[in-house]
Amino acid sequence: MSVARVLCCCALLLTACKDRDAKSGPEADAGSSSSSTESAKGAGAESASPAADLIQLLPQCEIHHRGLSIDLGTPASEYWRSPGAAPLGDVTSVDRQGATFGRVRARTLSYDFWLDEPQMDVFVSLRAFGGVSRSVSLQLDDKRLGVLRLASGETRILSSSALAGTLAPGRHRLSLRFVGKLRSSADAYAELDWIRVAVADPLQATYAAPTLRDIVTDSVVLAKQPMRSIVLRAPSSVRCPLRVVPGSELRFALGYWGSGNGKLQLRVISDVEPPATLLERDVTGGAGARWAPIRADLSAFAGRLVALEVNVLEATRGGRIALGDPVVGHKEPASRPVPAAKTAVIVIGSGLERRHVPPWGPIGPLSSFGELSRSSAAFTACRAPSSVPAAAVASLLTGLTPRQHSLEDPAARLPESLRTLGELVKEGSGRTAMFTAVPTTFAAFGFNAGWDRFEAVSPVKDVPVQEPFVLAARWLEEQELASEDPARRLLVVHTRGGHPPWDVTREEVGKLKPDDYAGPIDPRRGAITLANVRARKQRAQRRLTDDDWTRLRELSSAALVKQNAGLGQLLATLRRTGAWDDTLFVFVGDVAAGDAPDLPYEPAGPLTEDRLLVPLLVKFPGRHFAGQEIATAVSSTDVARTVLEALRLKVPDRVGGASLFAAASGRDLPLSRALVATLGNQYATRAGSWLLHGELGQPPRLCQLDMDPACVNDVFDKRPIAARALWQWTFDATLRKSETASEEPMREPASIDAETAAALTVWGDL
Repeated sequence: MSVARVLCCCALLLTACKDRDAKSGPEADAGSSSSSTESAKGAGAESASPAADLIQLLPQCEIHHRGLSIDLGTPASEYWRSPGAAPLGDVTSVDRQGATFGRVRARTLSYDFWLDEPQMDVFVSLRAFGGVSRSVSLQLDDKRLGVLRLASGETRILSSSALAGTLAPGRHRLSLRFVGKLRSSADAYAELDWIRVAVADPLQATYAAPTLRDIVTDSVVLAKQPMRSIVLRAPSSVRCPLRVVPGSELRFALGYWGSGNGKLQLRVISDVEPPATLLERDVTGGAGARWAPIRADLSAFAGRLVALEVNVLEATRGGRIALGDPVVGHKEPASRPVPAAKTAVIVIGSGLERRHVPPWGPIGPLSSFGELSRSSAAFTACRAPSSVPAAAVASLLTGLTPRQHSLEDPAARLPESLRTLGELVKEGSGRTAMFTAVPTTFAAFGFNAGWDRFEAVSPVKDVPVQEPFVLAARWLEEQELASEDPARRLLVVHTRGGHPPWDVTREEVGKLKPDDYAGPIDPRRGAITLANVRARKQRAQRRLTDDDWTRLRELSSAALVKQNAGLGQLLATLRRTGAWDDTLFVFVGDVAAGDAPDLPYEPAGPLTEDRLLVPLLVKFPGRHFAGQEIATAVSSTDVARTVLEALRLKVPDRVGGASLFAAASGRDLPLSRALVATLGNQYATRAGSWLLHGELGQPPRLCQLDMDPACVNDVFDKRPIAARALWQWTFDATLRKSETASEEPMREPASIDAETAAALTVWGDL
């Protein structure tokens, strides 16, 4: 996926919108259907910054016209399916009578929606083409709305009676149950065009559902200038969830399609604050109508998860308000690309927490880490995509999520069909090497493919912990930097980091806290001891004492001091050979150890923030952003794109992530991303302080970490903007099939040889 695509889920849904023929609109300008790519992009064509196309975001948005409308004929309807029941492909799109219908093969469908305020006399209507089922019963929460009669082979608009009483604000569930039996694959219970949840209104006009096909068109031409537009009749609203970055604005061209006039209102809605009105504008159509450029500053909402609401308050009957080429973009031009590098070095520390290394922790004896931190940008919100260390490294080397590269558990291997950074650099006439001291990235797990040199240093061998650094420095100096070959170079080093076994002598152990420690944690067998504790049947017995935790952390810090010496040797080699200034140097953790009361260094621990938040230091060529802390949320997948861009290599379409240089400059995507971590069917989706976590097939839990650090209170039912947005992003990352799903690799099991098994035993994974 390209970095210019905003919020990975939007890219997967774009085809569903843009491939549809535009539905004919009002008579004014109806004869012209051409679209111009040279038109003013929402009055912001002069900016070269990345921009989020609001039309691409529409599948994520709530669309209201005389009630909430759910378009069953598009993949977007799956967003409304109840999160506790994973969609199984039981509703598919079909064209019928100039519209897209959802072909239903599930006996029961459930859709969740939220109300901002109490509603009385709620009813449900739908447009249905009858199939096998002769009726469908409707239920709202635990209350029956009645039974609607379907006519086989006929399309009808059907409405339930109004629900007695008042629906309270918060989350509600609409359930549809069909009667009948499917006898063949050609059968369907029914086909549904749309579902409407509404209350009675005084308007006498026939209801016309605002489906995506209806509200997106290329046909709006004002003053001979065509624009791809969102067109809305009155009363209508579109509400799109956004997490805005600093310096962003909404840009579009405002017009009226048809004769008459109308009024537009823009608001920003929050779960925790009153709505804020950005602007209200009258607009007039007719023969002299023109596009009016609009820019609405979103800076006041930077860093917050909000919803942008477009309200059409008034519009003459038969006309619509049009938003031409609407985008959310930066107010200032884009930054320049990441500076070019001849050499890229990635050092991955296993089991490292941010407090282990500067600038998050004290420099102390870690002089080389201190030197690196002073030369680097420190990304304070870097999050691993999984709690499986090998999965995190695979994402770093491929730019793919664990769902895409299929290495999602400790017993899987990186599929041979995937191209890693090593192979991509070699295809660009570069030289590559990887040195690993971590058994989960040994050859048995597929990490040896595609390198000019690959070498594994087993923890079973009696070699110093800094050995991978020594091998890496020697490879650079003797074989690469000493030559006159100007080829690109990529070096990857996976070190033990803070993970046991720890290279600490008996004399050094004697100086560690706590004094007179007599517990089971020792340097050589520490990981084996943890594995034995982890294997205990009773949960109460799977605990470490406070003294055990103190000794464990002391051993980790002592082992890191020796790796500091190896890092210093690698940095010295780059400086001595004159390669330091134009080197992209990345230091990153795979998965953090984790905090009490859970055991540390689990092969596939829970998806908790204490494991997912990892250190990331990036020394850009030319020392850009040296010593600065960058708060932008980033992920391991961003490293691959940044390396390829720095080495001036083409980034394959499937490589996801964002440029770390753009993130550091504040000119990355104008909408913040949600970071989704997965482990099998479990997920943990983070957007700012909001965290959605759970297991597919079960109701999720939502909390706000800055208000509830322990994530005790579930507010999924009470925070509609955050709940819907995070579930949508989770859905796209875990359930939605991409356009290239057939090309994605199947899980490949690792084949463990005796030497690797011994290493994994000492590592505590067997």
